Amino acid sequence: MVAEAESIAVLTGAGISTASGIPDFRSAGGVYSSGNANVFDLNAFIRNPSIFYTFARSFYPQVRDAQPNAAHQALAEWQRRGKEVTVVTQNVDDYHQRAGSSPVYTVHGNHIHSTCLKCGDRVETETLLPLILAGEIPRCSCKGVYKPDITFFGEMLPEYDWDASVAAIHRADLVLVLGTSLSVYPAAGLPGYRRLGAKLAIVNRDPTPLDPEADCVIHGDLCSVMEQVSSLFSKDRH
Repeated sequence: MVAEAESIAVLTGAGISTASGIPDFRSAGGVYSSGNANVFDLNAFIRNPSIFYTFARSFYPQVRDAQPNAAHQALAEWQRRGKEVTVVTQNVDDYHQRAGSSPVYTVHGNHIHSTCLKCGDRVETETLLPLILAGEIPRCSCKGVYKPDITFFGEMLPEYDWDASVAAIHRADLVLVLGTSLSVYPAAGLPGYRRLGAKLAIVNRDPTPLDPEADCVIHGDLCSVMEQVSSLFSKDRH
């Protein structure tokens, strides 16, 4: 399916980053299971930004120090071989970009930049890290609080990324869903924008609600599966 596809749209979720050492959010042992239910809630952030920044003191360095894994690398490699691959991700890390994929549309935002809620000043989050690691809440010169450009619950999704994602999925003849439970809307509805006749393949550790509609479903280790697909794709090309 990968070899035959002229245009591939890939929707990725937390499961593609767990192999890089980043915990997912909803599974047993995930971020939300350890008392962090309000960590990405906009109203909670506005009331008390220390809820998020206490979490960020460990989360930010973890994301910064981890590396793209074999699944991220495989998608970038397909592009380098001349395949049209558009990545749409629910993740707020930057591993697809670091692996070399382009374009990457981030439908839940990204932690790389932060914006002042009061005046709109935008900075690289890395510049705020010393303050965050010191236990402080990063503030702008206008006294407003910086919030990461992650889409919190209670916020609209980034309009440009959403529209571009819908267009890419509608254009694709193969929609590949990797490492997402397809349980968080509206992002979980993105595969529904595929055009009539487009193939749908799902690779995820656990079953998803869309499995019955898919042309191919693999429940297994994502990195292992992607490495094997890349190997077969390479042989097919030669």
